[in-house]
Amino acid sequence: MNYTVLIVDDEAMPRKVLKEHLPWETLKVAHIFQASDGEEAIEQARQCQPDIVISDIKMPRMNGIQMAAIIREFCPHCQFIFLSGYSDKEYLKGAIKLKAANYVEKPIDLDEMQQALMEVIEELDKQPKTEDPAIRRQIFFHGRQDSDYQPNDAIFQGSQLHLDTIADCIRHRKEQDTETALRRLYREAALCEGTDPAYLRHFYRQIVFLFLTAAENYNITALTQNADYYLYTAADQETLSALWDTLYQISRTYFAALTCQDTDIVSRVDRYLEQHYQNPCLTVQDAAHDLGFANTYLCAAYKKSCGKTVNQHLTQLRVLHAKELLANTTQKLYEVAKNVGYANGKYFTKLFTRETGLSPKEYRERHRHET
Repeated sequence: MNYTVLIVDDEAMPRKVLKEHLPWETLKVAHIFQASDGEEAIEQARQCQPDIVISDIKMPRMNGIQMAAIIREFCPHCQFIFLSGYSDKEYLKGAIKLKAANYVEKPIDLDEMQQALMEVIEELDKQPKTEDPAIRRQIFFHGRQDSDYQPNDAIFQGSQLHLDTIADCIRHRKEQDTETALRRLYREAALCEGTDPAYLRHFYRQIVFLFLTAAENYNITALTQNADYYLYTAADQETLSALWDTLYQISRTYFAALTCQDTDIVSRVDRYLEQHYQNPCLTVQDAAHDLGFANTYLCAAYKKSCGKTVNQHLTQLRVLHAKELLANTTQKLYEVAKNVGYANGKYFTKLFTRETGLSPKEYRERHRHET
């Protein structure tokens, strides 16, 4: 089988050396293309669909890792050999995540490069021969090959509006609306059998990113700790239905975690207020910061779960403790106010009267002998 290689380097000399001084025919390479940076390489790759990309890892405008991630979207079986200097080791983690075939240090050793290419080509030789694109699409959309079936040639075009709609549902915690949007997208995509599966896998990843971004904001580790699986392994599903089943699973995991988290937030906030209600400077922002939540999220989640605001609960808590002090101690009213978090005695009296229907003095007279 004859393979196609794309060489990418912002310096002309490494490209020239590789093209002219490797035994390409022996390596079963029939076509060699070149690019001087990552953006040019992406355009070249779209045209030539390379089997192997040899790329410098550190380039201006777009590094090799970023370039490779994009090429993988539309050329998923392409293999990458990265070239790097010793100081570029910080990129190694990205290369590993992309499952790069090899990593060759500069200055280039041609024997080492030839060995790396031989290993990659050996692996490519082992892969089953590429199916006809129409057959691949038929399996992707229908789960099987049927020689009598004639697929349509409609193309699905995922739009920013699609993504914005889903993002809005996720952001506003609308589980049913999110799943409805996902199912609508699935139905639209399933009717467009001329769409390249690689395109739909890329669109799938964009939706996954929406969930992962929200999960990071809410510290939902059930998703964030499995980000690589959802973005890479799960994205290689053979069929559209399996790909979307993964999205439904992500959605349900996300919203189930939010529900549990909301319940937990109430208990954590209540416990925090019990410990700090005596502080006259206490604010909801303080509670959110100390508990590790965004203020707006904490307020919304708390009210959704128990039907009242954090400040309303704080007021009720302070009044409850004030009642205990009024009924069971001889503390003066300003002392009671101070001990439940109110520096201003007059304000405390006004608030207590509003909440109970009795002034602190009247309450004490009615309840001081109760046990």
